[in-house]
This record gives sequence, C-alpha cells and structure tokens, in this order.
Amino acid sequence: MINLYLNANADRIVSSLITRTSLFGDHQVSFGDIRLNYNYSGTYLKIQDIKVSPSLTLGDEFVKVDLSIDHLDIIGFNWSNYLLKNTILVDSAKIDQIKLVSFSPPLDSLQVRSSSRRPPSQTKGKDYELIAVNNFDLQNLSIELYNNLHDSVRVHLKDMYLQVRGFKLTKEDIENPQSLFHVDNVSGSIGEAAFHFDRFRQYALVKEIVLDTELRKMNFGYIALLNKQGKYTYTSQFPERQSWTKIDSAQMELRGFHIGNFLERGIIEIDTIFTFNPRVEIFVDKRKPENKDKRPQMIQALFSNLRQVIHVDHSFVRNGYIRIEERPNNQSPRSGMLYISELNAHVINISNYVERRGENKLLRLEGEGRLMGQGLINLLAQYDLESEKGDFTLKGTLGKMDLTLLDPMIKPQAHVSIESGKVNSVKFDITGNDFDGTGKLTVLYEDLEVVLLNADLDVDNNFFRRIGSFLANKLIIRSNNPKKNGEVVHGTVYYIRDTNKSMFAYWWQLIFSGLKSTLTGDDLEKLKIREQERHGLSTGQKPGAIPLIGGRKSEQAKQQEQLSRKERREERRQSKNKE
Repeated sequence: MINLYLNANADRIVSSLITRTSLFGDHQVSFGDIRLNYNYSGTYLKIQDIKVSPSLTLGDEFVKVDLSIDHLDIIGFNWSNYLLKNTILVDSAKIDQIKLVSFSPPLDSLQVRSSSRRPPSQTKGKDYELIAVNNFDLQNLSIELYNNLHDSVRVHLKDMYLQVRGFKLTKEDIENPQSLFHVDNVSGSIGEAAFHFDRFRQYALVKEIVLDTELRKMNFGYIALLNKQGKYTYTSQFPERQSWTKIDSAQMELRGFHIGNFLERGIIEIDTIFTFNPRVEIFVDKRKPENKDKRPQMIQALFSNLRQVIHVDHSFVRNGYIRIEERPNNQSPRSGMLYISELNAHVINISNYVERRGENKLLRLEGEGRLMGQGLINLLAQYDLESEKGDFTLKGTLGKMDLTLLDPMIKPQAHVSIESGKVNSVKFDITGNDFDGTGKLTVLYEDLEVVLLNADLDVDNNFFRRIGSFLANKLIIRSNNPKKNGEVVHGTVYYIRDTNKSMFAYWWQLIFSGLKSTLTGDDLEKLKIREQERHGLSTGQKPGAIPLIGGRKSEQAKQQEQLSRKERREERRQSKNKE
C-alpha cells in the first residue's frame, strides 16, 4: 500500500523534495519515468530525465538554474528523518549525465544581499538542516555559471567524474560564505575548468584535473591565464597604464592538500606545490600615464590584508620562462624586451595562517635562471611577515654574459646601443623595507662600449657631436672594472620606493641604483640627496615621514612636494641664464 501511494504521487513528492529549498524555490521540476520502492531499509528511488527550470516570474536579480539529469538512483532514503527532522539521509546515490547552467547577477551584488541573507523565494523555500549521503557517485557532470548582465560564462566545468564518500551539507554551510560542505573522501577527475574575469577579457583555464583527498593529492595537466584580446588592444582600453599578462603551458602537483579545511573552513592549507614549465609573458605600454594613486601592497601587507587564509610550506617552480616587454614612452619604433629562461625557484612559508606557521615569520624565496638565455642569476629574498615596516633582505649574483644581449631592452628604452662588453660577475647585498633600501653592489665587466642612437634607433653622428661634449661633462663611463691598475670599483645601493610601483619594480630600482653608482662614482650621501630631491623631501628627512591619508598623500604633503619642485625648476632656470 505504501509503494502504491508513493508511486501514484511520485511527481508531487519528488518535486517537493527539490523545490522546498531556497535555491530552487522559484523553479519548476519535470520528470520522465519515476519508480519508488519502500522497504525496511529505506526507500529506493530511480528517476530518468529530470529537468529543473526557473519560473517565468523570477527576475534577473536572482539566481536562475537550469538543471538536467539523465539518471538518478538513490538507495536507503530515510523518511522519518525527512518528515520529523527536516533532513535528508541517503545510503547511496548515483547521478549520470548531469548538466547545470546557472544565471546570476554580478557577484558583488550577490555578496551584498548575502550579508542580509538571501531574499525569500516566492514559494517560501526552506533549506534542509542536513543533507548526508554515505556514497555519492557523479558521472559526467557539467556546470556553467553565467553572468546575467553580460550574458557571458563566468565559470565552466565539464567532464567531471567524482566518487564522494561521507558527504554532508548543513544549513550552517549554506549560510556561511567560508564553508562549502564536508566530505570524508573525494576521488576522480575533471576534464576542464575555466574561470572568466576582468569583464570577461581574461580567463583561467585548467585541464586534466585529478584528485584524491585520501592521498591528499591533486594534479593539473594544464594551467593557463589567457587573454581574449591582443596586448595593444587590451591596454588601449584603459586610461592609465595597465599590464597585459599571459601564463601558459604550466603543469602543477599539490601534495598534502588539506581539502577538509578548505571545504569546511575555507582555509587553503598545502604542504608542497610543484609547478612545471610555466611560460609567463608581461607587456606594459609606458606611453600610458601611470596611476600615481595606485598602492601595490608589499609582501607583509599583502598577507596580513588577504581575506583568504592560506598556508603553503614549500612551493617549487621548475623550468620556468618569463618574458617582459615594454613599449617605452618615447619615439622608439618598437618595444624593448628581455627574458629569463631555465627558471627554478623555491618559496618557503607562504602563510598568513599564524596557527600553522608558528614562530616561523620569514618568507624565503630562492631562485635561479638565465638572463637572456646566458647569464646565470641566483637570488635569495627574505621577508619578515610580522614586520610593520616590511623589513627584507635581497642578495644575489649574476654570472658571465655578453652585454650586447641586453640590446633588445636597452635600445628602445634609452636610445643607446651596447657595441661591446662582457659582464664577468655581479654581486649585490641589499637591506630594505617598505620605504627605502640600501646596500652594496659589485659588477665586474670589461670592454664596455656604447653608442648613442637617434629616434629611429640608428647611429646619429651629428646628434652625437651636438651633445657629446655635454655628456662628457655629466657622465663618466668606465670601460673596465677592475681598472687597469687592479682597483675594483664597488657600487652603492640606495633608492626610495615609488609607492605606486610593484615589489619587483622596487627590487630592480634598488639593483639599478648600484649599477649606476658603479659608473658614476656616486657615494651613499649623494644618492640619498638625489632621492630626497626626487621625492620632494627636505635634507635629512626620512622616507615615510610624509603623512599618508587612506594610502594617499595629505594635501599638506602635496603642497610641500609641489613647492620643492617649483624651487628646483627655478634653480635650474637661473643656472641656465647664468650660463
């Protein structure tokens, strides 16, 4: 009699199971063949051709879901828990050929509404206190999440085959943005996952994902960050300078991935990450004006302000490649370029998870690679993650290389060509913080010869004759270091950080200050005076003394800086008149 009643009312009963939740409360459900069989161990349910679609009255400001399932088999459904405790307990579930397409408004609008809880559905849906499945098999699952505003795919996952053991989804999980659900074990594969962002101009693409939470391992056969637009097309859309970035051909392996912490608490905790063969390309058009108000965060600020809790003991990069291309802000007919190949790196203690990292407060980066395929670079950087000033040390070396290999970058940038020269070694030792850095640099080189070029990057003898005497008085270039008498000239490092530039730009400027001082002979005192003038600081005033309001200079500081600039311009004008 029970089975006769269940099968006679199967459509209504199963529809109620689905549409009573807040997510599907304003949706309609249809089925093909439904069979229910009740016995002492629970109800067996077999359904074919399930379709869930949004009602016509549901507006674009709410989440809409189109769901289709070819086959659903459930064993051991418990009716007493469903009727008395508002919970769904199932022994086993198998779902085959699942396609889920969701349409939602922009994520920020959803987050605003989630802060005041979800809007009630028209059918007054009621979420379950608990959904638990002991054994859960998903066969050929496909998910597409669309943005209603742009009618574009935000997330796409396809060819998912997963075996889940001990699945639990509580009402608290639904209401907690940091929590997803609980599982004892997940194993299986995902054919492809794509995540679109930046107003759908860029997307992250991952293929051949294999995971096993019992072994705490995940493998990614292909990882990329791709652009749908070319570098010039992309950068031209922004009023200010914006970099174009591409990552391709990377593979990754995660070992010791604590997936339970991620699913239940939103904490990313990994013992070791291996990344193989990443190819990174970065393009910057310097003809675009810089955003002086931009404030890229340094390491310790980045981790302390990061909303995502993360801890990675070790991260390794093997055989990487980085290409940096810049279109200079001059009349050069082409952009400059340099690259680092055979890049290997080891990063230790990537963490803002204080409970896990314990007393280890240092983030350590060790890396090596070949500049322009030749000069061997070795780098060691250490950041104090608990330092308020962002204290760090930067040490490194560069091995032998032909300096003419740097022409692809130097020619367009400086209109100078290196005709000959060889670096025998570069060694630097720098101590710095978020405000400034100092140290020593020694570069040993020989047979350095440079030639000035015109705007077309050709040798211009007339141009050279016109300004050659001026350069001779202002710039001293030593063609060899050590000198012929054996004396070694050591460079001095000092640079005040430009707060609108990235950490890597700051590193380069520190190193470059040591290279320049080697050629010009400037000591630390001269470098400090020059940097203080560049930043509009009075003599002896320390970097960081100018007050910042909300990450920007106060009006008083801006006026002081403008006054200093006017004074310097007036001094230059008077000096020219005297000449």
